[in-house]
Amino acid sequence: MAKSASFLQYMRAHGNTPGPTQRPVLAGAATGALAEIPALLMLWWSGALSSTTQALSLSLYVTLALHLLAMVVAGVIYGRVFSRAANDPHGGWLFGISFGFLLWVSGPVTVVQWALGRPLALGVAAMGILGGHLIYGLFLGLLFPWIHKLLQCELSQLKGPGPHGTFGVKPHTALTQSRGK
Repeated sequence: MAKSASFLQYMRAHGNTPGPTQRPVLAGAATGALAEIPALLMLWWSGALSSTTQALSLSLYVTLALHLLAMVVAGVIYGRVFSRAANDPHGGWLFGISFGFLLWVSGPVTVVQWALGRPLALGVAAMGILGGHLIYGLFLGLLFPWIHKLLQCELSQLKGPGPHGTFGVKPHTALTQSRGK
């Protein structure tokens, strides 16, 4: 017990509290879904949403569902790739907006245009798609540290060994029953 407690104190003293690699997937998924809201508003306002549904020959609801799914997956990728940088409350917006630009370049500009054989949108709608991706990235970068902090479990909240198992986690019943025999 003393050995593990001193190790935890050592980790906290050197700034090694649980960080962005603890729950980046969940934080990225939640942040990606939240950042999608202002991005969708931009897509709707610019007419890019209707242009996209026409270009893909899909209904509005299917297009919205696919876009939401893609942005949640993009949020997960953002959390895993940028890890500690994504958790920076001062510079996270820059990583986020850069990631939004990267999504725009790799998604609607390259892959979708190649698959369709023509541009996804033209004129104001095309600018709306760029703006939507940049707004998505900006909100992703701004919200990720806040959402991640809500999801983190700090080392100081963990309990030591006791009746409920090591660090507050109950031992598996099959293991405890086999040890008692």
